[in-house]
Formats: sequence, C-alpha cells, structure tokens
Amino acid sequence: MKDVTFPNGFGTTPRVLIVDDMMVNRTILASMLASHGISSDLAESGQECIDLCRENTYDLILMDHRMPDMDGVDTLLVLKEMFKETGHEVPVICHTTEEGKSYINLYKAAGFADVLLKPIDPGELAVLLMKYLPDPGGDEQEAKAENEEQSQHTKTEIGVLPSWIRDIPGLNTASGLERCGTAEDYISALKIFYASIGEKAGEIEKYLAEENWDMYSARIRALKNLAGLIGAEEITDRATDLEDAVKNEEYKLLPPGTSELLTLYRCMLSSLKPVLDLEGPGQKENHKATMYGGAFGHPILYIGDEKGIVSKGIIKCLNEIGFKVITIRDELQEINLHRPDADMMLYYPTGDVVHIKHISAQLAEISRDDNKTLCFAGEPLDISSALKIHDSNFVSAVYPRPVDHEKLTEDMKRFAARQIEYSRVKNVLIIDDDKDFLKITTGWLEQDYDIDCASSDRDAMHYLEYTVPDLIVLSDELHGNSGLEIMQHTRDNPRTKGIPIIILSEKNDRENVMRILKHKPDGYLLKSMPKESLLESIDRFFAGSILKDH
Repeated sequence: MKDVTFPNGFGTTPRVLIVDDMMVNRTILASMLASHGISSDLAESGQECIDLCRENTYDLILMDHRMPDMDGVDTLLVLKEMFKETGHEVPVICHTTEEGKSYINLYKAAGFADVLLKPIDPGELAVLLMKYLPDPGGDEQEAKAENEEQSQHTKTEIGVLPSWIRDIPGLNTASGLERCGTAEDYISALKIFYASIGEKAGEIEKYLAEENWDMYSARIRALKNLAGLIGAEEITDRATDLEDAVKNEEYKLLPPGTSELLTLYRCMLSSLKPVLDLEGPGQKENHKATMYGGAFGHPILYIGDEKGIVSKGIIKCLNEIGFKVITIRDELQEINLHRPDADMMLYYPTGDVVHIKHISAQLAEISRDDNKTLCFAGEPLDISSALKIHDSNFVSAVYPRPVDHEKLTEDMKRFAARQIEYSRVKNVLIIDDDKDFLKITTGWLEQDYDIDCASSDRDAMHYLEYTVPDLIVLSDELHGNSGLEIMQHTRDNPRTKGIPIIILSEKNDRENVMRILKHKPDGYLLKSMPKESLLESIDRFFAGSILKDH
C-alpha cells in the first residue's frame, strides 16, 4: 500500500482508494489516476479496504467485484453501514470484466454508484472522475445549498402544519416531513396511523398471547415502518428492540416490552384525534398524463449550426413530416435555457474535439436525467468524437453523412411514439399485506400512476387473471406466501411472464440482498425510502425500460 500525491487541476487533491486483489490491476489504476494528478491508496482485499476507510477519508472508492474472502458486495454493505455512522457517503465504483457487467448491474440496488469495465478505458475513467470528483469547493457549496434548500423546505412545510401537531410529545415532525415530502402528505400519513392504532395494537397483543412469533414480528415490523414514516421515534426504537428480541429468541423480554410499546402507541389516540378534522389532500394533477399531446407538432431540439446544407436538409425533412424543430447553438447556456422545450434532441457536432465531447457529455447527462431521446448527426469523425463519453449508451441513434433522411425520419417517428408511450399513465400493481403501507404508498404514487393494490397472494393472483399491469411492486414478505414465490408464479405464466417486477423489502443486509437478487427482479427498493426517492426510482425504471433501445 502506497500513497502517491500529485499536483492536479481539481483544486484540493482528491483521495481515491483502489481495491483489487491483483497487484497489476492496482498498479495500472494508480498510474491512470496519477496522470490526472490524483492520489490513491491501494488495498488488496475487502477487509483491508474497510480498515483503511476507518482510518482515512476518501472521495471515491474503485473496487473490484470478485475478490477472495470478502467480495465487492460483502465489502460494499459493510462500507454502507460505516457511511451511515459517519454521515459521509463515499461513491463506490465497481470495476469488473465485460462478463460480469450484467451481474453487477443487479447489485446497484445495494449501493454501487457506477460500473467501470476492464480493461479500463482511460477516457471512461476520466469521465467518471469528473462526475464523482467535481471541484471540491463547488461540490461543497452545492451540497451546502442543497441542504439549505431542504432545510428551508422542511421549515416551510412545518409552518403549514397546525401548531398542535408540532407540539405532540414524541413526534418529530421534521423527520416525518422529510420522509413524506409535504405537509399534505404528512397529514394523510398521520390519519392512516391514527386509524390503525386500535387494530394493530389488538393484533400485536393477540399474537403475543398465542406466541405466534412470525405474525407478531410482522405486526411489530409494520408498526415500526409506519411510526418511522411519521417521525414517532420512540415508538420506532421500541418496536426495533422487540423485533431484535424475537430474532434473538429472547422471548422473556417481549411481554414487558410490548406493554410499554402499546402504552406509548395508544397514547397517540388522544393526541392525534383532531387530525380527522383536517381537510384531506386535494385532487392532484397527473403531470405525466398531460406532458405531451399527439405526435403532430412533437418538438425536437436541434443543436448546432442550422445554416449548413446538411442541417437545412435535416430540418426541412423533419418539418415536412410534422415535427416542430427548435434550433439552438451548441452552447451550454443555450442548451440549459431550452432544456424544457423538447423531449427529443438531435445534435450536429462541429468544432474541436474537446468542445464536442463537452457538449455531448452535457446532452447525455440531460438525456439520462430528464429521460429524453438523444441522437447525433454529422461528419463521421465528429460523431466518433461525440461518442467518446461515458454516457454514450444514452445515445439512441447516429446519422453520419451522407444522412439517410428516410431512416432518420422513420426513427424520429418511432422515438416520438416512444416518448408518447412514456407519457401514458402506467398501471402499477402494489402487493403488500400491510394495508396502512398500501394506503400511504398509493397516496404517494397516484399523482403519476394508475395504482391498484393487493394485500394477499390470492388477491394478487386473481387480479392478474384479468389484468396485465405495466409494473408490479411486490413485498418480499407476505403472510402465507413469499413474495418471491408470487414472482416465480407470475413468470411461469406465459400471459404474465413479461410483467416487470420490483421487489420492495424492509431489509438491506447481505443475506437478504443475495436471496432476492438471486431471482433477478427488475428492481430492488427499500420500504424505508422517502417519498421522493421512491417516486424517482419508479420514474427512472419506466424511463429506462421504455426510452432506451437496449
């Protein structure tokens, strides 16, 4: 292990940890980093990586996936827990062979920030460094600005709440608002919490008396999730202790612990009763349903010099088939200004290689973040330069000179239809036996999606006999049947085998992650996710499955 420091263009020298059991791989990566003036520490095992992260602070970790003893996933899960304790999240990039690419993508849900393929391309590495090691001063200022914005948003939403809610003992309204997003959604969650107190408390007592530990744990876990959502922190902590007691078979702790928990829980009945008098959430507009109209007049953002002969020909043929072409210069300020104007972008790269790569990288980032279609047209050499960026996989098509206008127009029609399909309201089936969780999740998602719910495997199977949803969000733990069994049954049925399935889990430990990902779901989310994270994950799923050609 050796630390090498070089002067660089990043401002304060970033520090990167390279983790690989092959010395030659560590040496090559260290050399590549050194060429950018970036210092690196080297570790040859997962355990050494963990030890170094306890001693030092890193800006980025490059980790091999396949290592003896602790592989990349084992090590990542330990690091994630460390990051939670320190409050300093470090991006971890996995480097692996082409053979392991599809395998690694399954583990992104466990926390990998990105994937770098071996043999490592210096250009791709440079793009990742720019992406995950921005200017330290700017990064710090951006993070500070985001924190201040979030803090201000929370303060504003707290101010909307009635004062009596803010004064309820044991209720951290700031924590609840961070999870729910708005005062309106927070009040909805409080109503659901209040309405379920009698039933949930009675079931917990019933299963405790019967010593039915599976059902007892399930009810305690459901209470913990709901209490965490509204910021009832003491109830959350006590429920966690009882869940651990069952797991460790410390059954003698359950009667007194349950009594204390339910006393706190039932005290919320009187505290929250006035919430029923508050107005419920109003009707929310579905922005996806109204995002775009028909195909006629569909906007295309044309980036480049529109006065050239080739550009004029492209713009003319697009106008002739009914597209609305918006032409702008290939300048960042212009691109950002017109970013909201179209969901399709056609870039005609010209100029020096650095400029072309800079503009291409920005457009690919917009395509990735805003779910837009991106295409390149122009000179073959310029297109080749434009494609030498890390996010080139977000480029849907290229049209080198001489441009085949027939192919271009047919593609653009297809891409427009694809964008319209993306804007169609999708039907999502949520399967979970916690009815309170279903109510809250439905409230969060119904603004953008047509939501149906099933609270048992029987209800789910009956629903799927008649309806094929666009997506199933499936709890991995259901009473009487495993969620994974439902997933397998769905995939064994020729009629439903094509339905994508995202698993929703309460646990993120290695054993659970490996158990679920072995079945290769289309996604893996945690129940503890805040509202905005859940919405973003499902939005990105539909964008990735519909808008991309691969």
